[in-house]
Amino acid sequence: MDVIEEIRKAEEKAESLKKDAEKKGQKLLEKENEKGENELTALDDEKDKLLKKELAEAKRVTDQEIKKLQEKHKKALSKIEDSYKKNKEKAIKKVKEIIIKWPSSR
Repeated sequence: MDVIEEIRKAEEKAESLKKDAEKKGQKLLEKENEKGENELTALDDEKDKLLKKELAEAKRVTDQEIKKLQEKHKKALSKIEDSYKKNKEKAIKKVKEIIIKWPSSR
């Protein structure tokens, strides 16, 4: 009977060790899942941070380009205004010349 009792105790001990191993394994899985979720959250945060940084850089570059184009546009408008003034003065001179000559041609 001693052998049977030892076998039964060994089986109980084996069953107990098996349950402990399952619990420890489950805890390790849960721990690794939590660690993985934390890493994913950290990666999402880093991605958001990088996106914000890139968007800020893109906005800065865009603002610079807009400023350059505005300056170009201002220069073009200035040239057009100068050209208009010169042509207006020429046209006024021509009209004055025509008016001055007109009575004498009668």
